[in-house]
Amino acid sequence: MKTKLDRFLNGFPYQLIISAATILVWTMGWENYGLPVVLGLMFIEFVLRKDTMPTIPLFMNALFMVSRTPSFDAIPLYLYMTPVSIILGMTIHAIRFKINLFRGAMLPGVLVMIAALALSTMNAGATLSPTYAFYALVGLLYAVVYLFYVNTIQGDHVKYLVRMMFLLGLVVSLEVLVYYLRVDDVLYAIENKTITLGWGISNYIATYLILFVPMTFYYAKTAKFPYLWILVGVFEGIMLLFTASRGGIIAFTGTFALCAAYLMFQKKGWRDGLYFLGAFAVLAVVAWIGKEFFLTLYERLASLLLDDTGRIPIWLEAIDKFKAHPLFGNGLFARLDEFGVYRMFHNTVLHTLATFGLVGLAGLLMQVFVQFKWVLRRRTPEAIFLAIALLGAHMHGMVDNIYYMPQFMVVIVLIVAVCENAYKPLAANAFKG
Repeated sequence: MKTKLDRFLNGFPYQLIISAATILVWTMGWENYGLPVVLGLMFIEFVLRKDTMPTIPLFMNALFMVSRTPSFDAIPLYLYMTPVSIILGMTIHAIRFKINLFRGAMLPGVLVMIAALALSTMNAGATLSPTYAFYALVGLLYAVVYLFYVNTIQGDHVKYLVRMMFLLGLVVSLEVLVYYLRVDDVLYAIENKTITLGWGISNYIATYLILFVPMTFYYAKTAKFPYLWILVGVFEGIMLLFTASRGGIIAFTGTFALCAAYLMFQKKGWRDGLYFLGAFAVLAVVAWIGKEFFLTLYERLASLLLDDTGRIPIWLEAIDKFKAHPLFGNGLFARLDEFGVYRMFHNTVLHTLATFGLVGLAGLLMQVFVQFKWVLRRRTPEAIFLAIALLGAHMHGMVDNIYYMPQFMVVIVLIVAVCENAYKPLAANAFKG
């Protein structure tokens, strides 16, 4: 019985069922029912199973079930259940299975960042408050998620992770499509960039697609007949275009180019080149049929091409903040708006320098180095496409808020945790050698 359950939880049907349920829950607006079920299943798996890998599809799909922003006048049940099912579930798991949570390749970088967070409070001044402490706690939770999963995942689940990310790319793309099918005036929605899926706005949607779409091209690389996979990738790319996120589109252009180059880097690369040409021919037909929509999108992007949308003044502000306190930075709340609300600097490096100074930058660089070091421990197609996904996300982080955002940090640390567990034997053998 246990073997059959293990086979199911580690198989494609389990992941497909969860992703299909995600689309259904989001489309119908059933998150008040769907999310408690998902969180309850996560809790049960945390408590009963030593290998926590099957909780990750539940964890990740839960992010995309929210079809509307919850009202704090009537707080839904799932918001209460989230810390109970995840934090309490992880705690019970760690106690029951006697898990040592203080191991992991990213731990030194995490500790340096925590030290930077603590030291930066010396320059935080009047911004220190209970809210400040709350944001600091959220930051610590990223480390907890990483340390928990890196020490509780059992074995090599890299292909399982790739398959899950591919399905999530389809989930997000289909949600974008449904959004546009539902709006009364698609042209108005594109012109005014009104897209919001409940769980996120255009830039968030774009970031997820940058992370997930490379997995579609992984299957194009490894499949005998890649044409269908390339078509799916082109569809996902079109959905990303319709987010009208300039930073996301630019970052995706880079990741798409890397995916295409790697896909054709083989003896029969000419064949895949023909597949790409065929896919773009289909795209051209789609663009011709829906030329009104594509022209509207082009006009919106063209009109904003040289508009920095306030980024440059924000970046200059970050540089000034860094100059004021270069070693430890100005604290988490280095940038507040006129209402005293926390804001970020829309650039990972500048945000780190402004808030945590050079100490924080050292922690960031250590973390990013470890991410690519472990993902690329093997030179397999899975590793290459995961690295491309990470690189694309970090590229987008140069103009938008990516790093330090909980929803993206969870994906990043899970990728590292899965690869670290899969490749530990390689590292041990290299050390013996």
